Amino acid sequence: MKRRLWIVLLACVCLLGCACQNGKKKNTPEAVTEAFAKAFYTGDFTHMYQYANKKSQIVIKTMQDGMRDQTERLDAMHNAKVEFESITVEDLTDSTATSTTHTLIDGKPLTGRWDLVKEDDLWKVTMVMP
Repeated sequence: MKRRLWIVLLACVCLLGCACQNGKKKNTPEAVTEAFAKAFYTGDFTHMYQYANKKSQIVIKTMQDGMRDQTERLDAMHNAKVEFESITVEDLTDSTATSTTHTLIDGKPLTGRWDLVKEDDLWKVTMVMP
């Protein structure tokens, strides 16, 4: 009986360790860039907020308000097929990075450039109004 308990306990510890490692993989500039860019290109504002820093939320809110009356365009964005050909990180420091994405959106190539900052020890995309 004790042996089974130890086996179950060891299995739980291994699963917990794997789950924690999985979260770390998602906190890379490449993973955050991919998640944010996909949300951006498909008009998924909920996920855009999740992967953007706090200062960028005003920009996202402005975009969301601007798209409110463009239901056809927003529907087309929601149905867009987004494929990433490559994501390259340049200028990586402890707290900032710049990523370049080469993406196919409904088969059309598009290159994007994204600035990232660390906020509360998590990588976040930062956006500013032009």
